[in-house]
Amino acid sequence: MSMNMVGRSTEFRVKVGSKPTLQLTITDDAGTAKNLSNTVTYNTGKWKVWKPDGTLIINGNIIYDTRSSGIVTYTLVTSDTVIANAGNWSGEIELLDNSGAISEQTKTFNFVIEYFL
Repeated sequence: MSMNMVGRSTEFRVKVGSKPTLQLTITDDAGTAKNLSNTVTYNTGKWKVWKPDGTLIINGNIIYDTRSSGIVTYTLVTSDTVIANAGNWSGEIELLDNSGAISEQTKTFNFVIEYFL
Protein backbone atom coordinates (compact mmCIF):
# COMPACT_ATOMS: atom_id res chain seq x y z
CA MET A 1 0.00 0.00 0.00
CA SER A 2 1.37 3.40 -0.88
CA MET A 3 1.33 6.47 1.27
CA ASN A 4 0.69 10.05 0.21
CA MET A 5 4.04 11.64 -0.47
CA VAL A 6 4.95 15.33 -0.42
CA GLY A 7 4.34 16.96 -3.77
CA ARG A 8 7.41 17.65 -5.86
CA SER A 9 7.94 19.65 -9.02
CA THR A 10 8.89 16.55 -11.04
CA GLU A 11 6.63 13.52 -11.34
CA PHE A 12 6.78 10.37 -13.42
CA ARG A 13 3.51 8.46 -13.89
CA VAL A 14 3.57 5.00 -15.46
CA LYS A 15 1.16 2.08 -15.64
CA VAL A 16 1.71 -1.39 -14.21
CA GLY A 17 3.40 -3.53 -16.85
CA SER A 18 4.62 -0.62 -18.97
CA LYS A 19 8.26 -0.19 -19.95
CA PRO A 20 8.74 3.36 -21.25
CA THR A 21 12.04 5.17 -21.47
CA LEU A 22 12.09 7.97 -18.90
CA GLN A 23 14.14 11.12 -19.33
CA LEU A 24 15.36 13.71 -16.84
CA THR A 25 17.54 16.78 -17.23
CA ILE A 26 20.00 17.13 -14.37
CA THR A 27 20.14 20.77 -13.25
CA ASP A 28 22.12 22.88 -10.82
CA ASP A 29 20.55 24.82 -7.94
CA ALA A 30 19.61 27.67 -10.29
CA GLY A 31 17.71 25.28 -12.58
CA THR A 32 20.28 25.39 -15.39
CA ALA A 33 21.05 22.13 -17.18
CA LYS A 34 24.27 20.69 -15.83
CA ASN A 35 27.14 19.69 -18.11
CA LEU A 36 27.90 16.03 -17.32
CA SER A 37 30.74 15.65 -19.83
CA ASN A 38 33.35 14.92 -17.15
CA THR A 39 33.38 11.11 -17.24
CA VAL A 40 35.60 10.87 -14.16
CA THR A 41 33.04 12.70 -11.99
CA TYR A 42 29.96 11.43 -13.87
CA ASN A 43 30.96 7.95 -14.97
CA THR A 44 27.77 5.96 -14.33
CA GLY A 45 24.50 6.47 -12.50
CA LYS A 46 21.45 4.86 -10.93
CA TRP A 47 17.72 5.56 -11.25
CA LYS A 48 16.33 4.80 -7.80
CA VAL A 49 12.75 4.59 -6.56
CA TRP A 50 11.83 3.49 -3.06
CA LYS A 51 8.88 2.91 -0.75
CA PRO A 52 8.52 4.98 2.46
CA ASP A 53 10.08 2.16 4.49
CA GLY A 54 13.24 2.44 2.36
CA THR A 55 12.61 -0.65 0.20
CA LEU A 56 14.11 -0.05 -3.25
CA ILE A 57 11.73 -1.04 -6.02
CA ILE A 58 13.85 0.39 -8.86
CA ASN A 59 17.64 0.48 -8.88
CA GLY A 60 18.56 0.64 -12.55
CA ASN A 61 21.49 1.94 -14.55
CA ILE A 62 20.92 5.26 -16.30
CA ILE A 63 22.21 6.18 -19.73
CA TYR A 64 23.86 9.56 -20.29
CA ASP A 65 21.84 10.58 -23.34
CA THR A 66 23.26 14.06 -23.96
CA ARG A 67 26.00 14.70 -21.43
CA SER A 68 26.61 18.36 -22.34
CA SER A 69 22.91 19.15 -21.73
CA GLY A 70 22.54 17.06 -18.56
CA ILE A 71 20.05 14.63 -20.12
CA VAL A 72 19.87 11.11 -18.70
CA THR A 73 17.44 8.29 -19.48
CA TYR A 74 16.31 5.04 -17.94
CA THR A 75 14.18 2.38 -19.63
CA LEU A 76 11.89 0.55 -17.22
CA VAL A 77 12.04 -3.24 -17.19
CA THR A 78 9.19 -5.65 -16.44
CA SER A 79 10.22 -6.17 -12.81
CA ASP A 80 10.08 -2.39 -12.16
CA THR A 81 6.35 -2.09 -12.85
CA VAL A 82 4.84 -5.28 -11.42
CA ILE A 83 1.49 -4.98 -9.58
CA ALA A 84 3.23 -5.28 -6.20
CA ASN A 85 5.10 -2.03 -6.95
CA ALA A 86 1.95 0.02 -7.67
CA GLY A 87 1.78 3.17 -5.58
CA ASN A 88 3.07 6.70 -5.09
CA TRP A 89 6.77 6.64 -4.27
CA SER A 90 9.90 8.80 -4.15
CA GLY A 91 12.84 8.62 -6.50
CA GLU A 92 16.18 10.20 -7.31
CA ILE A 93 19.12 9.81 -9.63
CA GLU A 94 22.53 9.09 -8.19
CA LEU A 95 25.47 10.08 -10.36
CA LEU A 96 28.55 7.97 -9.67
CA ASP A 97 32.21 8.76 -10.28
CA ASN A 98 34.70 6.38 -11.88
CA SER A 99 35.37 4.68 -8.52
CA GLY A 100 31.65 4.00 -7.96
CA ALA A 101 31.17 6.64 -5.26
CA ILE A 102 28.19 9.00 -5.39
CA SER A 103 29.34 12.29 -6.89
CA GLU A 104 25.89 13.87 -6.89
CA GLN A 105 22.23 13.14 -6.12
CA THR A 106 19.28 14.88 -7.74
CA LYS A 107 16.37 16.36 -5.88
CA THR A 108 13.76 13.72 -5.20
CA PHE A 109 10.84 13.28 -7.57
CA ASN A 110 7.44 11.62 -7.33
CA PHE A 111 7.19 8.27 -9.05
CA VAL A 112 3.69 6.87 -9.49
CA ILE A 113 2.99 3.35 -10.72
CA GLU A 114 -0.73 3.17 -11.52
CA TYR A 115 -2.86 0.06 -11.41
CA PHE A 116 -6.45 0.11 -12.60
CA LEU A 117 -8.80 -2.88 -12.46
